[in-house]
Amino acid sequence: MNTTARAISVNVGTAIAQDTFDRFRALIYEKTGIHMREGKQILVANRLRRRLVQLELSSYEEYYSLLTEGQGIGTEMAHFIDAVSTNETYFFREGNHFTILSKILPELLHTHGRVRIWSAGCSTGEEVYTLRIIADQAARTVGARETEIIGTDISTTVIAQAREGIYGERAVRLIQPEVLKSYFVSVGDKFQVCDEARARVQFKAHNLFTDPPPWVGVNIIFCRNVMIYFDKLTQTKLVDEIFAPALHPDGYLFIGHSESLTGFTKRFTYASSLKAPIYRRKKDAFGVTKEGTL
Repeated sequence: MNTTARAISVNVGTAIAQDTFDRFRALIYEKTGIHMREGKQILVANRLRRRLVQLELSSYEEYYSLLTEGQGIGTEMAHFIDAVSTNETYFFREGNHFTILSKILPELLHTHGRVRIWSAGCSTGEEVYTLRIIADQAARTVGARETEIIGTDISTTVIAQAREGIYGERAVRLIQPEVLKSYFVSVGDKFQVCDEARARVQFKAHNLFTDPPPWVGVNIIFCRNVMIYFDKLTQTKLVDEIFAPALHPDGYLFIGHSESLTGFTKRFTYASSLKAPIYRRKKDAFGVTKEGTL
């Protein structure tokens, strides 16, 4: 590391000043919908420090000015969004969701012939490829049927990683050995999703609040452990104004186990018989005829 980089690293090693953090919080909320709670100065500092060093900036205030006043408005914003939105995930996370999916997917395939699944906030792709595995298993139970799967995320960095499909041992630890053998190839000490499986999913950089849904009439939406970063107003907008119109009338919305739509959604009802945080659209302005239980 050169002298300049060492000096910059020392200068940005402290927590962000409160007023600067508040401005970053507002910018994060404006660009991503993420509500960065009070007391997260160290988290934000840690996530932004690498960009400051790479850009040879001496302070967080200088970086904020670059994002809002300088060339960073267009060129650096993607890196900023990547830094504040990246999260760890792994295959078959919250596994009972996939157990339930394996039960309801054959019915949907039998009814529709083609099923579309949208993984919203897919991160580095583990959820999308897990969905591919489950969809293939379901298709074998009902004969040849088509399941289209797309993963979207606001971070261009994680989308690139998802397309590459290379994962460490920790990420694949819950995959059964026979499935690992069928869907992955060894790449050194890592595992890569095979070409055939990667060709049967899609990934797209996508902002949930500014870009249209990838499909209309989606049969299943997975949006797990994403809404915990949003305030209630943003959660309501996402669920009732974006997901509800995009979802097929007999479709499902899967959310994370730490999340709930209770108390703020007007267009979804809890699918109580499924015994998991899974919802279906209510009878509403969209003319839906099905209620929330099977």
